[in-house]
Amino acid sequence: MHKTLTGILVGASVIALGMPGAVAANAATTVTYVALGDSYAAGTGAGSYINDGAACHRSKLGYPSRIATAGGYSLNLQACSGAVIADVNSKQLGGLSSDTDYVTITVGGNDIGFSSVISTCLGINTTSCYNAVAAAATKTGSLPAALKPLFDSIKAKAPNATIVATNYPRLFNGRDCSLLTFFTSEEMQRLNAGADTLSDAIKSAAGASGIAFADVRTAFTGHAVCDSQAWINNASLFSSYNSFHPNATGYGSGYTPSVTSALAAVTTSGTMTMKTGDTTSSDTHRGEVKIKPKR
Repeated sequence: MHKTLTGILVGASVIALGMPGAVAANAATTVTYVALGDSYAAGTGAGSYINDGAACHRSKLGYPSRIATAGGYSLNLQACSGAVIADVNSKQLGGLSSDTDYVTITVGGNDIGFSSVISTCLGINTTSCYNAVAAAATKTGSLPAALKPLFDSIKAKAPNATIVATNYPRLFNGRDCSLLTFFTSEEMQRLNAGADTLSDAIKSAAGASGIAFADVRTAFTGHAVCDSQAWINNASLFSSYNSFHPNATGYGSGYTPSVTSALAAVTTSGTMTMKTGDTTSSDTHRGEVKIKPKR
């Protein structure tokens, strides 16, 4: 029989009351969690990448693995760097079923060209940056219509699950501290505004589909690129896939508590088990920021 969130809560209450047999019953419960999406869901930027035969840059330091470890859940980490909505829909939903308890998804950034916009704006051509941001905003306008069918499909395949869609943090604090980039203050303001517009689109689609939404922006406030305690990786020339993604602390202190709260996840006894998907994006470099060294 499927474990509903209510059932898990009741089980936890029974243990607290010390009723006979409660511990054994709870230990036998397997809570299943499927994590879907792009690089931000895979844990790209955190390091310690899983050697699973795929170029997805999945990390046990990402928020899905942290949540699963804390709860002792069975995690199916399908998320992959570079994934767009179509990839999630066609390649990542196979692990969903009526027995799935939790689902999280972070997707949409690659659909509006996040990496391309950042790659353009870190250069010296401000006009090109503004044009790229404007083009991304136009794509964002159609994003809710693309996300809702995906969210509806997840609900249909995992009808008993608690489902949470997440957004992306604002990346900048108005200061450029890298020798590899040429961001102006106005460019960074526009990029942060674009992140807010993207968040609104994801929240709108989540609401239309009746699933929960985790907003990570407040948690990341004061921890942008170039802040003294940055939770976002700055530009990296030799591991550009890490660039402008959360670091391990960002996933642990930014994403994990925000997503856990939205899931209303209950900590259970047991050891986290994990499996990962295959290469779930046809182009894992799609979400990679292109960086050229200064001359």
